Parts: sequence; C-alpha cells; structure tokens
Amino acid sequence: MPAGVKRAHSGDMTRILVLAPLAALLVSTCHCQEAAGAPAFEVASISPCKPGTPAPPGQDHGMFQFTFPGGRFNARATTVALLFEWAYGILPSQHSGGPAWLEDDRYDIVAKAAGNATDDQMKRMTRTLLAERFKLRFHRETREAPVLVLGLGKTAPKLFPPKEGESRSLKIVPLDGPDKKIQSWHVVATRYSFDQLNQTFALQLGRVIVNRTGLEGDYDFTVDFTPDENTPNPLDPSLIINAMRDQLGLTVKSQKGPVEFLVIDNLDKVAEGN
Repeated sequence: MPAGVKRAHSGDMTRILVLAPLAALLVSTCHCQEAAGAPAFEVASISPCKPGTPAPPGQDHGMFQFTFPGGRFNARATTVALLFEWAYGILPSQHSGGPAWLEDDRYDIVAKAAGNATDDQMKRMTRTLLAERFKLRFHRETREAPVLVLGLGKTAPKLFPPKEGESRSLKIVPLDGPDKKIQSWHVVATRYSFDQLNQTFALQLGRVIVNRTGLEGDYDFTVDFTPDENTPNPLDPSLIINAMRDQLGLTVKSQKGPVEFLVIDNLDKVAEGN
C-alpha cells in the first residue's frame, strides 16, 4: 500500500479529496440482528467483481464516498469488510476477521433510498442489506484496547459556530508550492461534530478515539497537514495528532480503555444477480 495519498484529479487549486467519515467508538446497544421493520433501500443490486479487481484509488487510505444526493448509494469494488466497518462505524481492529474472503472479494453495490436520506439513515439501510443479503450475524463483546482520548487544553479550542446555511462537509485541499508540487494539505470542515471528527481520523490513527472534551454540537474548523521527508504521508498519525493539539488546541492522550468488539458469527457470499 503506498504511503502517500494521490491526487484525485488534475487541475490547480480546484483539486479536492473528500475524506469519508470512518470509524469511531461504538455506543449502540441494539441487538446483533437488524430488527424487523428496520430501514431498507427501495432497490439494491449486488454484483461480485472479477477476482483480482483492485480497490478504487484512495479507498485503502479511507478516501471514498458511498452516499450521494437523492438517496443514491454506490459502492464500487468494495469489500464486505469495509462495508461492515462503514455501516457500523468501527475500525478494522474492532471486529473478528470472519471468513477468508471478507477482505479479499469485492462487490459493486448500487442502491436507492426513498427521498433524500441522510448518511446515518443510509448506514442503517446498509446494515439491513448486510443482514438480509449477506446473512450477516454477529455478537458484541467489550475488550480492553489502546485508545486516544481527546480533551481540552489550557486555552479555548479553535472551533467556531457554523455559519447559517452551511452544509456538513470535510474536504482536504492540496496546496502547491512554488515548484507546483503539493506542499501541504488544507483541511476545511464545516458543521462538523466531534463524533464525526473522530470517525474521520480514527482509521488513520489506528485507534478508537474517545471524546472527553465535554463539547457537543457542530463546529467549523481548519487544519493543515504538512508532510516532510520523515512523514511523506499527509495522513500520517503524527501529523493528525500534532494538528489537533497545536492547531485546534486539544489534548491527545494515549491510554487503554474499554472498546466494543463485533464478533462475526455468520456471513455468506452473494452470487451474481442477487
């Protein structure tokens, strides 16, 4: 897996990479199986990809988008492992491996939800799809594991109330230097909550992030990730931690704590045309 993140497409300052919200600490206490009447897509098509199909660019770095306006869901060449992690908001380290094909076989999944469903609603629909079409069954356990705890520093954090009419988004904009090479990455978050911040960066940090700031609600903020020879990956954990500490004014402490773990009891492959 390459250490750096490639550009999404050519162009000058209009190049933007959208970092999909990823994993964080699970707080749900629902049953393992999706309850009867759980939200579901109106229609959904699942097609297995040919063996050896590669991941789409950026997907291995956590840069992907499954949901689109109008209730559209489109997951290209994705593994069931990634779909499971996205739908339940967990890290790869927060579930058992399941069958051998879980992280190898890839599927194209196209679905449609009624109306203009939110990301959270479409995640719940994806849980239903996993239960009904892939026959996913699992149970929950609590295990001790390393976590990162976010807190408040001595000064007020550099988080600002969202402006009226702003929509929720998180964008990473590459900034070029004089030689036209990417010099740094400018992160712009609008109407973003701490839970979403945690979900975004937990995968890169490799640990569940626990929010103990006491802050709730949505905020606007900006941070810059500036790679160097020692840390060429703009999403290197040290760059993210330093940015949260030095630019946002948060404290970041590493310690052990209880983490919810999902143990897969059953998972079936889906054949072509199902």
